[in-house]
Amino acid sequence: MRRPRASLILLSLGFLGLAAAIHFAPTPGDMRQGGGGSGFRMGGELEMNLVIAARDIEYCGYHTPCGAGERTDTIFYAAVRGSEVSLLAIPRDLYTPLTGGKINGAYARGKAQGLVDAVEEALGLPVDHYVILTLDVVKVLVDAVDGVDVVLSEPMKYTDRAAGLYIDFPAGPNHLNGADAVKYMRFRYGYGSDYSRLDRIKDLLSQVAEKIKQPKYWGRLPGLANQVWSRLETDLSLQDALAWLPYLRGVSLRSATLPTYEDGFFLRFDEEERNRFLNDFLSLNLDLLTGIAPEGKVAVLVSTAAGSENTRKNDRDPLEGFRRLGLPLPDVAENTLNFGPGVYIRTGSTSVEVARYYAELLHLPLFTRYNLSPSGYDALIVLP
Repeated sequence: MRRPRASLILLSLGFLGLAAAIHFAPTPGDMRQGGGGSGFRMGGELEMNLVIAARDIEYCGYHTPCGAGERTDTIFYAAVRGSEVSLLAIPRDLYTPLTGGKINGAYARGKAQGLVDAVEEALGLPVDHYVILTLDVVKVLVDAVDGVDVVLSEPMKYTDRAAGLYIDFPAGPNHLNGADAVKYMRFRYGYGSDYSRLDRIKDLLSQVAEKIKQPKYWGRLPGLANQVWSRLETDLSLQDALAWLPYLRGVSLRSATLPTYEDGFFLRFDEEERNRFLNDFLSLNLDLLTGIAPEGKVAVLVSTAAGSENTRKNDRDPLEGFRRLGLPLPDVAENTLNFGPGVYIRTGSTSVEVARYYAELLHLPLFTRYNLSPSGYDALIVLP
């Protein structure tokens, strides 16, 4: 029986954990130093491209974990531009000629540098540094923000006695502590497609990213610094890491998944589509305030959990900002999808530029989802 795999939120949590460790470390001398500085300041703004990956757990015998395995079943390409971080998920089953197989096997063949080479080959983009994580980082970080909340459309049940893994979450709202979050992230068996799983993980990522920025959690982070840093395999030097400090507390995240298609046991991409997607998702050169608003219908969903009560109380018009900026007026719908604030498009959509326009204009994170409704729109906007 196939065991659950690590999931996307692991990498993103690890990236936030790295930032927290660097920012709040009590004694920088306690942190391991990697290579020299990468010279990644361009135009006065910090720029850095990283591969962030998670190593799955392997077992030597019954209830006997050997530790982190050689597969990196979760891989991110992270483009850091000042306080803006774009996280691109690379599917584990993507074929790479460099290894003659799936990209999740690149680490086993060539360690961290082998994975870096495979990602550069797949995306045609440079990588400055790598950060490799293990699952125990997730438990520490989720507990540091008092857990996370997820809503399941159906029960999540799985048992792997050999691995000592027991998952039993009921349908509906669930509050997960760190240990539960690790189970949630490792779960794959019999719960929809892998792309749907990535949707759930990216929703959870948005929640954690917002919580970790709240001042009430900052006092807990110094004690976590050495724990997190000691669990990272990275070539980041202290000089490289500290250069990001001025941008950290204002950090904003957007996430997407590389569009692919199935080809037997592998996933592949169309090179022209890949290039267009990467240009739209990673380019930061839009003149949002003076440019022409993109055409297309955009649905605004009013979040019942994140602010619609205040909106009704103050009789605020959700379209006020659109009118003030002279933008095309979108449709308005009640948010019944349990989405957090953000701009959402479908995975593989050609409307990335439309979504980025509104995400940056409205200061909202951008996400891609495999399952997205209602249909008939280029993007869905969930206002806070």
